[in-house]
Amino acid sequence: MRHLTLFMMVIASLLSRNGSAQIQVSQEPRHHKVFENEWVRILDVHVPPHDTSLMHKHSTPSVFLVLSNTKTGSQVLIEPGKPSFADGNIWFEGFYDKPRVHRVWNEDTVEFHVVDMELLHPPSANFDTSTNVPLSKLLFDTKPVRAYRLTMPAKGGFSFDGGKYPMVVIGLSGPNATGVVNGKAFQKKGDFLFIPAHSRSFSISNEKGTEAVQFAVFVLK
Repeated sequence: MRHLTLFMMVIASLLSRNGSAQIQVSQEPRHHKVFENEWVRILDVHVPPHDTSLMHKHSTPSVFLVLSNTKTGSQVLIEPGKPSFADGNIWFEGFYDKPRVHRVWNEDTVEFHVVDMELLHPPSANFDTSTNVPLSKLLFDTKPVRAYRLTMPAKGGFSFDGGKYPMVVIGLSGPNATGVVNGKAFQKKGDFLFIPAHSRSFSISNEKGTEAVQFAVFVLK
């Protein structure tokens, strides 16, 4: 009877873990949905010190941006493979063959801050490879997205006609940054703007700044 009881406890534990694993990342309470349209779902992730997320699943092609320097740990139930860190704290994962199912905890005394941008739109089969962003370093170019890190010097700025494709700009500087994108102030890490395809103008400036500011710019295919 004792062995049977232990067996049933193990089964109940596994069922509970598997049930929790079915939570999509967009439903996990610390992943705050701040924007969604047909192209992207932007999740602003905040895990306070000594807190732990629920077990959740990543199964949609996504771009991740780590915006804090925080010591963390994780428990993984399903792992599609270690991500390729293209630029240290910004990378893409397709989850084409296998999802990631995990929970993450914060072992530090400062908040863990991440942006998880899920790419919802089927990629174009005829992407114009001449598409480029000034003053930028290409981070990666994958099936659904091309990513750049843009550094805008103090007193700098530029504008150009909007391209054929939608773009997302996410601020990498702050707090108290001085960047402006299409008239919107980007003061802290994680500030963002979705720019529709064929927009008449796209402008980024740092005219009031005394130091350079950085942005991640994503061209959606």
